[in-house]
Amino acid sequence: MKVQSKKCLEHISVPDRVLCLHIAWNILFVGLASGSVVSYDLKTLKELDVFECHGPRGVSCLSTAQEGARRLLLVGSYDNTISVRDAKNGLLLRSLQGHTKTVLCMKVVNDLVFSGSSDTSVHAYNIHTGELVRIYKGHGHAVTSIVILGKVMVTACLDRLVRVYELQSHDRLQVYGGHSDMVMCMAVHRSVIYTGCYDGTVQAVKLNLMKNHRCWWQSCSMIFGVPEHLVLHLTEDHSNPNLQTVKCRWKDCNTFFSTQQAVKQELPKHMQSHVENDKLQN
Repeated sequence: MKVQSKKCLEHISVPDRVLCLHIAWNILFVGLASGSVVSYDLKTLKELDVFECHGPRGVSCLSTAQEGARRLLLVGSYDNTISVRDAKNGLLLRSLQGHTKTVLCMKVVNDLVFSGSSDTSVHAYNIHTGELVRIYKGHGHAVTSIVILGKVMVTACLDRLVRVYELQSHDRLQVYGGHSDMVMCMAVHRSVIYTGCYDGTVQAVKLNLMKNHRCWWQSCSMIFGVPEHLVLHLTEDHSNPNLQTVKCRWKDCNTFFSTQQAVKQELPKHMQSHVENDKLQN
């Protein structure tokens, strides 16, 4: 597609539904619902090969890597596994196992591939040995996108949150919210996190690990990167406007709201004041 004229320049016909695309070495790899991967020369658009990978389960995501001089194709599937293959002939070299549901996204960094799954976890595998090196937990739903930034990992999730993890310690450093629906895709450019939601909205927020806004509600340990997201978390996750009475459980606070009207009208303002006061103290 030519961007300026919006005219279709070329058209490629494939034998089944396209579920994912990946480009490397001037080759277009197309993952199909049949479980096959079709490769095309980007210059000529000539079909190069068809690899039968995970049939009858579909190919959910694709990535590439190097093993010495050998080019590797990584194929994620609805059968919960990732197959590591020779990118030239499709030969299966090893299978990465451990996820219990569909592998939805992958990111290759040096010798590791980080994979996000519907099982709510991110796994880190050694591409060359197949060893499962680390597991990152704490997501409330399927992980849809992964970005690696130096020593941290940013993940998007269907639970409407974006999380930031330290790669080595597995610790969750921050959370970003404010989304109106499930986060389906994500990109990070110049320290700005861009997220696309299921309802068609796009959000942009600055990633800043130096500013932390902790939820001090009893039994909650979430740390937000933006104070407004913490306010939303308090009003949506720690409050219910239908309750007749509520006691504030923010640290060192014993304020009691004794009527449903007070819960609806006064509690949200009360929560926001806690966030604003905590922000001033930090």
